[in-house]
Amino acid sequence: MKEVSAYSTELLKSNTRKLRYLFESTGEKPIIKAIEYTYIRKIAGRTVYNLGFGDFDRENGVVLDQVNSNNGDMYRVFSTVLNTVPRFFKENEEAAIWVQGSDSTLEFETICLPNCKKRCKNGCKNFNRRIRAYQYFVDKNFVELSKEYLFFGLSNGENQDFVQYIPRNEYIGILIFKKK
Repeated sequence: MKEVSAYSTELLKSNTRKLRYLFESTGEKPIIKAIEYTYIRKIAGRTVYNLGFGDFDRENGVVLDQVNSNNGDMYRVFSTVLNTVPRFFKENEEAAIWVQGSDSTLEFETICLPNCKKRCKNGCKNFNRRIRAYQYFVDKNFVELSKEYLFFGLSNGENQDFVQYIPRNEYIGILIFKKK
């Protein structure tokens, strides 16, 4: 995999329900970002954590995952998020990570359309945009990543189900397990 530099992160909060890393994006302007692993539930005997990411609202202590900062350092920010995955699994070997974009929910299109500048005619172009970024990374590095991780995709449509991840297929979410 081609290495992209990453920002250094600081573990802000850690407990059995949540891990939060903070870092400063220094693109066009300084923005505090947060990467958050939050407990969801147990699947196949493993504790599953949602991987969330976005701008950090210090005043309210929350991650704003709907914001699109366009700060000019997208690759470095994405690399920073991805660099926390091995650190997470080092501390939580028996856990799994769930990744789904905040733009993958059924309500997203309804929320997006009134303020969208793209004026999409055949479906919202922003729908599933974030999960596609993760899928692109997994697809591009699948052979190497598969040495350490197992991937399952959540299929889209009426019969949503977890299936073995196959590169270049479309999924609305990815479930990641560390191999033992």
